[in-house]
Amino acid sequence: MTRRQPPSLVSSLVRAAALWAVPGLIITALALTWLSRNSTYRAFDEPLESAVIGLIASVEVADDGALRLSRELPDPRYQRALSGKYWMIGEANDRNDIIPRLSSRSLYGSSLPISATVRSSLALQEQEPVRFVTDGPDIDANEALRVVARQVILPNMDTPVIVLAAADRTPVISAIRTFTLTAVTMIVILTLGLIFAVYAQVRLGLRPLFALGERIADVREGRAAEVEGVYPPEIAPLAGELNSLILHNKSVVDRAQTHVGNLAHALKTPIAVLRNEAAMGDVTNSLVVSRQTESMAQQVDHHLRRARAAARGQAIGVRAEMDPIIDGLVRTLPRIYRDKDLQIVRTGETGLMFRGAPRDLEDMVGNLMDNAAKWTTDRVELEVKLEDEGFCLVTVKDNGPGLTPEEYATALQRGARLDEATPGSGLGLSIVDDLAQAYKGSLRLDRASIGGLKAVLRLPIARDT
Repeated sequence: MTRRQPPSLVSSLVRAAALWAVPGLIITALALTWLSRNSTYRAFDEPLESAVIGLIASVEVADDGALRLSRELPDPRYQRALSGKYWMIGEANDRNDIIPRLSSRSLYGSSLPISATVRSSLALQEQEPVRFVTDGPDIDANEALRVVARQVILPNMDTPVIVLAAADRTPVISAIRTFTLTAVTMIVILTLGLIFAVYAQVRLGLRPLFALGERIADVREGRAAEVEGVYPPEIAPLAGELNSLILHNKSVVDRAQTHVGNLAHALKTPIAVLRNEAAMGDVTNSLVVSRQTESMAQQVDHHLRRARAAARGQAIGVRAEMDPIIDGLVRTLPRIYRDKDLQIVRTGETGLMFRGAPRDLEDMVGNLMDNAAKWTTDRVELEVKLEDEGFCLVTVKDNGPGLTPEEYATALQRGARLDEATPGSGLGLSIVDDLAQAYKGSLRLDRASIGGLKAVLRLPIARDT
């Protein structure tokens, strides 16, 4: 099954920005259009409301019930036939038609229809104006009128009359349409510009990451030894970790090459001896063969241990609890050396975490404690002390004969045995030293305060914070 490739970081960031920006701009466009429409209609209705108020103020009822105006409305379009501005005072019949009692000349003898809903609203609103839309008298022009009407009872009249003023709303519709089109166009342009700006900003912000990728490619192709360049504070730690990883890999390769070279060099002499022996006669001395093959086996074993130690020492993220391993050795060694009535005293820090493989910690501490138990009279002291900079000191002391300062360096050499009468290969302290160096630690020998040898092992520890 093919694994689906995740989207690019640029597209994800741009899409995330668009998900809130585009709806926000659409809502803004709708809000602006709604506000503009209301504002335009409010400005359009204001003269009509003034006309209705003026008609109510100037209409007079004669003794015979006829209506007349004490003064004409000032807008001359009310005097021109089918001009698009009209007023009328009339009464509504049962069919919801308004029977004109008085109207502007612009109506040209026509009436303005109203619906039952509008008539009910006029009755309910009483003195408040009602706004509605109706068809105008100019059929050819297909007029759509905006009407402001009020129902009032005039002096000397018992029945209410409807006073209304109307105007062709075509200019309003045109203005709203123009504003909406302009707003939508501007919002679209703004949206596209915003998306482009976000894209450019993301590309600009991620430029250091792209540059980091190019520098890594340079390292892979051999054009550079490490990731070079100056990066922002957010990316600089990543570049530093990459350089550490590159240095780590280089160190692993260098150590592997060194181990192979050392092994080849160490095997060269035994092989040469065997060749010479084989060339000297038909029968090869078995004692010589035995010694040289034993030497070769020790060399191979030694360098394999070093290679494994180096590989584990360079491993990332490996850790081991120190207490169970140390406590296990403290319990086990007295049983092995029962003839000495061995006493092992453990002091110092507890709960530390070794930054390495458990087997390596057991080999290092176990070799030191076994060496101390082998040479001590009856007492071994082990102390774990925490050091700064992420290291700890494991000190093993015994009250045996110890070593002279001149013998310290010899004891750490591979295969060195200071006492041939004691069983062993002479590789114990050498292996401890190799393992410690693989973990960037160290092994130091000194005189113990209780009379024997003191071995100080410096090891890295892992911290949770």
